[in-house]
Amino acid sequence: MALKLYDLALADPDIRPSPFCWMVKFALLHKGLEFETAPVGFADKANYPDPEYGRVPVIIDGEETVKDSAMIMAWLDKAYPENPLVATDGEAAAAEFSRAWLFSSFFPAVSPMLVARIHALAADDDKPYFRASREERFGKTIEELAATTGQKEKVEASLQVLSAPLGRYRFLGGDAPNLCDYYVMGAFMWPRLSTSEDIYEAPQPVAAWIERMLDLFDGYARKAKRPS
Repeated sequence: MALKLYDLALADPDIRPSPFCWMVKFALLHKGLEFETAPVGFADKANYPDPEYGRVPVIIDGEETVKDSAMIMAWLDKAYPENPLVATDGEAAAAEFSRAWLFSSFFPAVSPMLVARIHALAADDDKPYFRASREERFGKTIEELAATTGQKEKVEASLQVLSAPLGRYRFLGGDAPNLCDYYVMGAFMWPRLSTSEDIYEAPQPVAAWIERMLDLFDGYARKAKRPS
């Protein structure tokens, strides 16, 4: 029986921009595991596997339920040790750094650029919940967030940290991708699938790495539906 991944969807159920769900998808593909996705919206928590938890990603594997992207990664390496996401303590530490960089640098810079775009693409039934929850989180209206200036420059500055390693190596994991790559590319799928626009410019080594990541696993990420 294939694993089931609960995955956040917009009004078009084939558009799935959640960065944390994408991190898990990359990890499952890396493991070579068969999985199916179950799309859920923002607001109808009754359709979630754990309505009280009310977040995704969540994986169901037989009798096992695993929540939270970082917990899922650790569980995957324990339950399915072949093709490890992290093979050494050093790789695990690098993955923790990558995740910390996303939360301290990339996500804060890109979020104001995406909230209004995602709201526009969300299902009508999800929009009131999405607006209320995001405005509470950021302390600003969606319109105020969208009007924030300088975010493109902040995103581009945050990406410079990746230029040095990706100028020397094909992947953040070295010669082959590992959890570092999946954390970061999962995050980059968020803007890619939330707008048809190129809202920032990545440095050349980072842009080339993005193309390599999009080509992995028979172009799985490249084939993901984008807004028109």
